Amino acid sequence: MKLVLAAALGAAFASKLRLGSERTAEIEGVSLETAYAAFLERHGVQRVGDMVSRSERMAAFARSHAKVAEHNKRSDRTWTATLNRFSDQTHEEFSRVLGYRRLGSWWNRTSTSLVQTGVAQESFAQSLDWASKTRSGKYFIDQGACGSCWAVAATGALEMRAEIAHKKAPSMLSYKELVDCVENPQHCGGDGGCGGATGELAFEYISMHGLSASSSYSGDRESTEQCKTGSRSAVVKASSFVKLPVNKLSPLMMAIQHGPVVVSVDGGPWGSYESGVFDGCGRDATVNHAVLLVGYGRDETVKKDYWLVRNSWGEWWGENGFIRVLRHSSDEGAAGYCGTDFDPKQGVGCDGGPSTLPVCGMCGILSDSVYPDGVSSF
Repeated sequence: MKLVLAAALGAAFASKLRLGSERTAEIEGVSLETAYAAFLERHGVQRVGDMVSRSERMAAFARSHAKVAEHNKRSDRTWTATLNRFSDQTHEEFSRVLGYRRLGSWWNRTSTSLVQTGVAQESFAQSLDWASKTRSGKYFIDQGACGSCWAVAATGALEMRAEIAHKKAPSMLSYKELVDCVENPQHCGGDGGCGGATGELAFEYISMHGLSASSSYSGDRESTEQCKTGSRSAVVKASSFVKLPVNKLSPLMMAIQHGPVVVSVDGGPWGSYESGVFDGCGRDATVNHAVLLVGYGRDETVKKDYWLVRNSWGEWWGENGFIRVLRHSSDEGAAGYCGTDFDPKQGVGCDGGPSTLPVCGMCGILSDSVYPDGVSSF
C-alpha cells in the first residue's frame, strides 16, 4: 500500500512540478518532505548510507524544482526542463559525471584534408541521424558516477563507424577497457579513468591495441580498476584518428557526413533537460563533457536547427538518451556563437595549459572534435 501511495504521489507531484509552483517549503499543499519522498520513489533513487544530509538533499531538490518551474513558464522556450535523478545532487556530485578536459596546445594533430577538399554547405543533406541508421546506434551506456564520458563517446564512435564501413554491427565494445587501460601521464582530461580523460587519448590507445568486446572485458562501471591485459582481445581497431580544426563549423559538418564524431561540450546546464532544442548555454562555456555527435536536423515546430547528440547518462535522461542542441549557421560573426572558457582547469585544461580558451557553438560544441579513422573489424 505504501509503495502504491508513493508512486501515486510521485506521479501527481511530477505533474504539479511541470505546472510551475515556486513554493519550496510547501508545494500545492504537499510538504517538501512528502514531495521529496515521492520524488525518491518515482525515480528509484537510493540514499542509503548517504554522506550528504537529507536537509542538503531536500535543499538541492527545492532549488531544482524552482529552476525547472521558472524555465517551463517561459512562453518563448524551445526546450522543456524536468526533474530527474540529478535533481537532488550536489554540484560536486553532478560534476563527477562530466569527467572531460580538452587537450592543451601540446596536441597539434589536426585534419587539413577535410578543410582543403571542402564540400559546399548546400550539398549537405538537410538532416542526418546515424543512430537510427545503425544497429550500434542503439547501444546505450549509463556511465553512473564515473567520469567515463570520454570513453563511452569514443567507444560509440568506433562502434558506429565500424558498422558504417563494413555494413555489419560489431559486438558491443568495452568502454571499460579504455577506462582501465588508457594511460594519461600528462593529466590531460583529468587523472584518467573515472577521473576524466579525452577522446584523443582513447583513440590513440585504440590505434595501438584495438578494443575488445564488452563480453570479454568488463568490470565495475563505478571505478577505475587495474588494466586486465589478459582479458584484452581486440575485435575492432582504428589505424589513426582525426582531430578537427578548433571552433570551425564546416569541418564538423563534413566529418559528420561519414559517421559520428566525439565532441566536447559544457554539460553543466544539461542536467534538467527533458526534450526540445536546447539553447541553455551562454556564449562563455566551461567545456567539461564528452559526448557523441550522431547527426543534425531542423525542428519545424520551433523553427530551429539542431545538432543531434547521444549522451552517456542512460535512456532515462533527455529524449531517450539524446539531446538536440541548437545549431548556429556559422562559427563567426552575427550568425556565430562564440565566447571564452575562463576556467579551463575546472573542466578542459591540461597541466601547464592556457588560462583561457576560445569556445564556439552552443555549449562550446565546436571547440574540440575528434573521430577514429581507418576503422576495421577482426
